[in-house]
Amino acid sequence: MKIRFKCITILILFFCTFFSSVSFASEDLNIDSGACILVDMNYGQILYEKNSSDKLYPASTTKLMTAILVSEKCNLNDDVTISYWAVNSVPSGYSSGKISPGKSYTVEELLNITMIASANDAAFALAEHIANLDNPNYLKNSSSDAKKSFEESINKFSEMMNQKAKEIGCLNSNFVNPNGIHNENHYSTAYDLALIRAYAYSNMHIRLICSKTTYTLSKNSVEYKSTNQLLVRDSNYYYEYANGLKTGYTDPAGHCIIATASKDDRNLLVVILNGYTLEDDTATRETDCINLFNYGFDCFSPTELIHEGDVIRKINIFNGTMSTKSLDLICTDSLHCLIPKGKVVDVTPNIELINTIAPIANKQIVGTITYNIDGIKYSSNLIATHDVYSSNVTHILIVLFGIFIILLIPVIVLSIKDRY
Repeated sequence: MKIRFKCITILILFFCTFFSSVSFASEDLNIDSGACILVDMNYGQILYEKNSSDKLYPASTTKLMTAILVSEKCNLNDDVTISYWAVNSVPSGYSSGKISPGKSYTVEELLNITMIASANDAAFALAEHIANLDNPNYLKNSSSDAKKSFEESINKFSEMMNQKAKEIGCLNSNFVNPNGIHNENHYSTAYDLALIRAYAYSNMHIRLICSKTTYTLSKNSVEYKSTNQLLVRDSNYYYEYANGLKTGYTDPAGHCIIATASKDDRNLLVVILNGYTLEDDTATRETDCINLFNYGFDCFSPTELIHEGDVIRKINIFNGTMSTKSLDLICTDSLHCLIPKGKVVDVTPNIELINTIAPIANKQIVGTITYNIDGIKYSSNLIATHDVYSSNVTHILIVLFGIFIILLIPVIVLSIKDRY
């Protein structure tokens, strides 16, 4: 039986199913940023890509991987006491949540600050906490031993990030810290970040946090604002269908973003890396995002290929009884795909029968139906609609025919000998 290929809601997803490497885009969308990818999350299809496999610096989009590990390793109500080095290891010029060493915050509070305000100190604190789950009394002071312990914790957490990336299917990523602070050995690709986002999509808590535009920490009444201008209504780059996710910026990385948007029951994902600001102060990160979202929503038509339970073919089982030999084959899955508007696409299926001899049980797999559209395969099993019983008469005829053939063989051999 063939392995079934199914569209994923990349999310997986669960995983490790990869996005189709086929891009439908046949036109230049004038994407200014260095790399990008546009994925339809419902169908797991790449609709457009540019340099999506190039290794680039991800900046703070890294924090999405940190959020995944936090959500899987911790209870959100757990308390985290902030260490001196978690706060004081953030380089000048990088964003901070202004959390205080020695004070306690919940994991949920730190996660909100990390993802909404892109707080590097909060990301360090979470990473250090997770790396020491089996050692809650790790050093938190300003000593050199505490600094060494902090660095070892970050290395341990980075190893966890890289292991998780491999599990998800990332092939060209390497993380050395939990927040994207620049390092030559800290890199990813637009494709890998799309896989990470697809994996995170199944976590409702991460999705909720990343859709917020503000967050107020009750301990200090500080209001943190989202760095994602697509979500902010009074922003020049507000996009009404946007609902997440995470931005990033360093001088070497440029402007980066993992963004999501939903419209008419369709969910799109865009990753932008190495964006920049044009001479007219236009930010390519946001404008490229909006152009890609509009292209994905406006230029593709969702199409149902077959519906679950459709009769795909009628066949006769030659050794079935007269009352059961006529058999309908129905598909077990509904298959959908996206087709570019205005494009003629061959949707002729390939049907392969794998069992056409009685007896056949009701709902037994009899074959497969597969569509190959622009290099993407969509498959469903075909099953029997009723029992097909083996005919005794047919069985007897088959046996007699076999005996006849066996008896005929020596006659033919002798005839050939006589001829010579």
